[in-house]
Amino acid sequence: MHIAGELTIYTAAEMHAAITAVLKRSRRIEAVDLSAVTGIDTAGLQILLLIRRTLGALERQMRVLNPSPAVSELFELLQLQKQLPVGTD
Repeated sequence: MHIAGELTIYTAAEMHAAITAVLKRSRRIEAVDLSAVTGIDTAGLQILLLIRRTLGALERQMRVLNPSPAVSELFELLQLQKQLPVGTD
């Protein structure tokens, strides 16, 4: 799954609906590419945790791929590397 643009309170409802639809259609998602996320706040973090919880229910772990600088900064600030493992392609 690839997420682009703002992942903030201003886009959370729209993103939630779109991501939920994708998760319902595809059981193959194991990683989320965040290289094109230009901004993220705690609402965006909630979306990522929703994805992780949904994949966990399917007995899969979520990997974050190529976090953008905005995502990396938030992960470092909140020390989220263990909860949301980061990798590259």
